[in-house]
Amino acid sequence: MRERVGETRVKIWFLISANRWFVTGIILLIAYLVLLFVHVVGPTSSQKLVTTSGIGSLFGSMVIAIVTSVTLVLSISQFVLAEEIGPLGQQRERMSNETEFREEVEKAAGIGVSPAEPSRFLRTLIEMADTHARGLSNAISESDNPEQFEEVAEYADGLVAHSQKISDELENAKFGSFQTLLPVLDYNYSWKVFAARTLRDKYAESLPEEADDAFGDLIEALRFFGPAREHFKTLYVQWEIINISRGVLYGAMPTLSLAGYMILEFDAAKITGTVFGVSTAYLVVSALYVFTLIPFAVLLAYLLRVLTVMKRTLAIGPFILRETEQLEAIRNEESSEIQAEK
Repeated sequence: MRERVGETRVKIWFLISANRWFVTGIILLIAYLVLLFVHVVGPTSSQKLVTTSGIGSLFGSMVIAIVTSVTLVLSISQFVLAEEIGPLGQQRERMSNETEFREEVEKAAGIGVSPAEPSRFLRTLIEMADTHARGLSNAISESDNPEQFEEVAEYADGLVAHSQKISDELENAKFGSFQTLLPVLDYNYSWKVFAARTLRDKYAESLPEEADDAFGDLIEALRFFGPAREHFKTLYVQWEIINISRGVLYGAMPTLSLAGYMILEFDAAKITGTVFGVSTAYLVVSALYVFTLIPFAVLLAYLLRVLTVMKRTLAIGPFILRETEQLEAIRNEESSEIQAEK
């Protein structure tokens, strides 16, 4: 995924892969370092720091901000819960749709009962595509002129290798951890559907019948993956919003208590001395201020991942919203063909 979209490993790790509590710590550390930096390079006044009114005003505004953010998070949580609470008819319809989809997958895969666990169900879909890709590769290799379909063989082999990689990553992944959704994001089924349809159309007149049938089965298998991914992505987003709500609520009371203490009793004038030329009072007040930012840091850390996942999975079906090296290669090839025809 990182190579296709041309982004750095660090950016992908920070936005998606890293533990959210670790990212929360990084955000708080950055906030503290920024406060130290502006203290060193900017104009300062030690007299202003020790005034009770200044600290009281700062932490008084934090009390208002924390209460507002908690109210906002609770409103979002109520919206998520509202999606799960409904009349009997609506719940039956949801269950019927999921049951029908599972039965269609079972029929296409030729299995009796599809797995109930999300990771194993997704592995079933990927393995189904892997099986049809192997069938396509075999049909090409057994044709009268396999060299003619070298491009198709490369596509099938690449899909098999990628499917095996994603299937291995999904093994033992438990829902609720991001390890279930991360491999799914890496499985670019939209591109695979588009490439399969393009190759099938390109070699339509010369493609062996068995290979054409394998193409059809492969495209059908890949099309199952889209709705399944969207369903589990929706469940994951709901799961993460609940985690956001819990994290913000856990951090709200300690930070509110600290802000209250800073307003009522804290006296910066009693803290003297310096550390590496920086006022000890400033270091302490800055650290306590950053501590009150915990609810916002938790919210930011989780939202960064949720929004990144939503952005990368906006389209369903054979639509590709981002520029990739693969699309660029297709465009160059089409341009060369047009120029050759002219």
